[in-house]
Amino acid sequence: MRSSKYKWFVLAFLMSFGLDQASKEWARQVLKPKLPDWVTVVHGYFDLRYSENAGSAFGLFRRLPSGRTFLLCIGVAALVALSYYLRKAEPGRGRFGAELGLLAGGTLGNVADRVLFGRVTDFIVWKLGAREWPTFNIADAALVIGLAAMFFETTPGSERTVARATTAKDT
Repeated sequence: MRSSKYKWFVLAFLMSFGLDQASKEWARQVLKPKLPDWVTVVHGYFDLRYSENAGSAFGLFRRLPSGRTFLLCIGVAALVALSYYLRKAEPGRGRFGAELGLLAGGTLGNVADRVLFGRVTDFIVWKLGAREWPTFNIADAALVIGLAAMFFETTPGSERTVARATTAKDT
């Protein structure tokens, strides 16, 4: 692993996947027995509430007869695509490696739940007054952070995009 992209990938992957699986196990052991009650962390803003999601984000595909298989296939395809992009990336792209690591850790975290339990364990609830976001987990957060970081890295006007455009124009 001479390349920084691989080092950052492994670090982000292990951190996101490990924290996801450990936190979900904690939620199954501590929060599930408390149902229908939950733990308030910051009143009006942040709760820990156990739930299981047989679908994907917002429960999509949960009623589809082959939804679990479909979501497993999407997860595996995503992992294959992520490995392809990691291999093709320039060796010094540590940030890109970390972004891909977050995406891989998040994807594998939810795929592991589907394989082992048939559904994904969610337990984090953010809210603002009466507005409540859908329950999520560490894997979901890793996916969102990884995608957001990639978006901001490649948004027109970002340093990375400007550097690519300048290099392409100079050749």
